[in-house]
Amino acid sequence: MAWPFFAAIIGALLGLKRTCPKCGREQIVPGSQKHLAVRCKFCGEDIPPRRR
Repeated sequence: MAWPFFAAIIGALLGLKRTCPKCGREQIVPGSQKHLAVRCKFCGEDIPPRRR
């Protein structure tokens, strides 16, 4: 019964995961910044938003 709930959570997290173009590390960005460039917390490089 809980599978649809977990599938929705995993899908949301995968949509917020980005890979830094400089260091290659992955991080989850806040949903409020989904369409904005964010700074990598590991190397400081800007990570562009995903293309639609």
